[in-house]
Amino acid sequence: MALPNLSNSSYVAWLRHIQTFREPAQSTNPDTLVKHFLRPLDRWRAWSLSQADLDHLRSDPFYYYLLARTKYYDEVIERAVLDGVRKIIGIGCGSDTRPYRFAELLRGHGVRVLECDQPIAIRAKQRIVSKWRCSDFVDYMPIDLNDDTWPDLVAVLGAPDVPKTLVMLEGVSPYIDTANFRNFLQLLGRELPPRSLVAYDFKVAGTKEDFGAGGRTRIPFRLSPTWEAVSTLHRECGMQVTALEGGPALTERFLPALRDSATPLFHEDWATVSEVMER
Repeated sequence: MALPNLSNSSYVAWLRHIQTFREPAQSTNPDTLVKHFLRPLDRWRAWSLSQADLDHLRSDPFYYYLLARTKYYDEVIERAVLDGVRKIIGIGCGSDTRPYRFAELLRGHGVRVLECDQPIAIRAKQRIVSKWRCSDFVDYMPIDLNDDTWPDLVAVLGAPDVPKTLVMLEGVSPYIDTANFRNFLQLLGRELPPRSLVAYDFKVAGTKEDFGAGGRTRIPFRLSPTWEAVSTLHRECGMQVTALEGGPALTERFLPALRDSATPLFHEDWATVSEVMER
């Protein structure tokens, strides 16, 4: 069984799988579990790629950005847990394997995980991981960010004694309508416990304006990558920005070998982390 290909997720998972064994040791993708979410045919295609085909994939700036982004969110989780986060909510979790790759760390610190995605995707994922022995601390919830309200999630966030929480949205915002994504940020700022964290990446305003459009996504979420613009949005949502990093800087930080190469860097996406302020 494989995950459905929603919002390009199967292609992204396929690239991550390729990066786990076709890149040199210092540049491999740490997501060694993602292969379990792929069709056998796609796994075979990854193993049988010619050098020319691999070079073609590498020529796309997104390829190495994706590799760096995987390491970036790994770092976000590790730092958050060490900083006292005891609940992680993954929105649009798709083929994310971090709850299972970091099972020892999360169990050791008493962290529970809630994975959320569109109904067809989250049900398929739950069936796949139910066979694994590292999912006893993970719960699952169907959610669509293009809905107007999210009562099931509100019930979770509003439950008594909710601990410091990390909400993570990797590669999600470009596929969500602007109004809905802003409403969701406002919900998080209103309902999450103070000092909780919200981490996500976004496409720069003016970049591929039609990317992610379709269905209920009429105007895909975009944001100016200036500190002022990002801080203003999050302050209006009850949060304070603590980190903001552009795609090129993020890629070079995690893949320093690219600094002196002619490889084009990915300028379309930025990543940010915010902390929920006291109310």
